[in-house]
Amino acid sequence: MRIVVTGTSGGVGSAVAARARARDWEVIEVNRAQFLSTAALVEERDIGAVVFATGCCQVKSLLQTTDEAFAETIAVNCGYFLRLMRELVCGRRYDPSGMKVLAISSVSATEGWPGGAAYCASKGALSALCRALDAELSPKRITVRALEPRYIRTRMFSEGAMRMGVPANLAVSSDDFAAEVIGYLV
Repeated sequence: MRIVVTGTSGGVGSAVAARARARDWEVIEVNRAQFLSTAALVEERDIGAVVFATGCCQVKSLLQTTDEAFAETIAVNCGYFLRLMRELVCGRRYDPSGMKVLAISSVSATEGWPGGAAYCASKGALSALCRALDAELSPKRITVRALEPRYIRTRMFSEGAMRMGVPANLAVSSDDFAAEVIGYLV
């Protein structure tokens, strides 16, 4: 299978890419710099799966959250996904027999926490976007799902866990979570 994985410089994306390669899947990595470019993100065709694991989390109080920081969080966590999907679907780069798409959202899509306004809003938007795209793209045999995991042990989680008031031992390893992701795609 040919799979697009984003966020491979982080814990979840790199773990998913490693597990996909272990299955002898062809992994096409899309990094953040590519999203900032006007060039095509993906040139390959017959994409059978996508895992969108790109994200950012700025933990800031309401008074510290600027319009620019809010817009950047929405752009990275939701807008990049929309661009990728538009490119894959409009460019007919998906496998005609079907494509499974997973966007890594968060429990923060439905649960708020102090300092998480931008992050929670972006993950809520990402989950809603997945529902809308799934309804729109199902006739093309494309399923789009948002996974809303509780806590995954990554650098981003570690940086924000204390501010969120979450004990680090509640998080699952990124490798264990990647196994779940791959299981869905099989």
